[in-house]
Amino acid sequence: MAKSLKSKRSKPEQEGELSSTSSPQEDGTIRVLLVEDNPGDAFLIQGMLGVKRSEDALQYEITHVDKLEEALQTLAQKDFSVVLLDLSLPDSHGLTTLEKVVAQSPIVPIVVFTGLDDETVAMQAVQQGAQDFLVKGQVTPGSLIHAIRYSIERQQNELALKQKTIELERVNKELRKRSLELEAANTELEAFNYTVSHDLRNPLTGIKTGCALLTAYMGNEDPRLQKYLGTIQDYTRHMATLLEGLLQLSNIGRNPIQAQVVNLSSTVQTIARQLLQQEPKRNVKFVIEPQINVEGDTHLLWVALENILGNAWKYTGALDHAQIEFGKTTLTHVSREPLNAAETIAPNQPIYFVRDNGAGFDLNQADRIFLPFQRLTNSEDFSGSGIGLSTVQRIIHCHGGQIWFDAVVNQGATFYWTLAHKQ
Repeated sequence: MAKSLKSKRSKPEQEGELSSTSSPQEDGTIRVLLVEDNPGDAFLIQGMLGVKRSEDALQYEITHVDKLEEALQTLAQKDFSVVLLDLSLPDSHGLTTLEKVVAQSPIVPIVVFTGLDDETVAMQAVQQGAQDFLVKGQVTPGSLIHAIRYSIERQQNELALKQKTIELERVNKELRKRSLELEAANTELEAFNYTVSHDLRNPLTGIKTGCALLTAYMGNEDPRLQKYLGTIQDYTRHMATLLEGLLQLSNIGRNPIQAQVVNLSSTVQTIARQLLQQEPKRNVKFVIEPQINVEGDTHLLWVALENILGNAWKYTGALDHAQIEFGKTTLTHVSREPLNAAETIAPNQPIYFVRDNGAGFDLNQADRIFLPFQRLTNSEDFSGSGIGLSTVQRIIHCHGGQIWFDAVVNQGATFYWTLAHKQ
């Protein structure tokens, strides 16, 4: 059982929290403060609560006072489960009496007694903090006990709701704060990325130009110098590739998605033709499921597929008979599910994939795969900037989807992703 209600001065309220209401104490007792100046009415109420009934396992401990001032002092010194309050006392009359008791102990349920059968007063009393209203002369033992029980239960529910509201407001405030901090951090990071990647391209261009001029000027006089200049140019080209990827990554999400119907199958076919044209000696079989149409940004989805297919092309480079497959499936047919798949992916939601039979990778390193500039250990033998999959992930997230993968070393990898799904 919960403990009895604390007075207004209790510590939890001072800290902006609400104490729990108390129905019966742990000893099965409801502590009642009876504020009544009429000895006959007080005697009658005490008698009604003092009779032990077989269906009522609770005891009622009654403290009786006949003045408001004495009631306020008692409430400040002792805990009560409920207050039975007469509105007409020697030192206070009407709803002012109720107001003062509520101000003293705002979380103690109050049942108002009056000799006036006035529904207007009853409504006002409830609006000002009373939990129930009883008219003298019409009270029975059953109605009195019901009113006490109802007032305690109602007060408990109200206080629980207020406490949840306070907690929810606190959480929302913290979330708003975190959201603003995250938004500011993202804005600063994107501005930094853009500035660095944009402003560093000019110095790189100067270095490349300088190396080209030195090569032309020196001719073939010193082979070692030519080698060193070639090394500088290689690193410069690599740096330019990194900056271009960083610039592309920082630009994703800065502008709204321009959604339209996109034929992913046609996009994959075009990218596949380009890859085969670049390396015509490669023996790579593309298996492309036809007529896969989605709604999304044409340019961004092209960039995503170009990176995913480029990875598959790169990591099948050592094979004599490579295969790269593009298609769609559903959650029940994927080889590996993402976290919280049941909550985030509908059973009939399309899942798109690119699968290859190339080098694969160790899933123990999977937590790094979408981080910028983070490359897997078996990636050292393959070219790349380490930004491609970070770009893909951001594009998929911008489309309201998620991306994950499955892989086995030397047996290939599969990248799965979803896009925003309409039921």
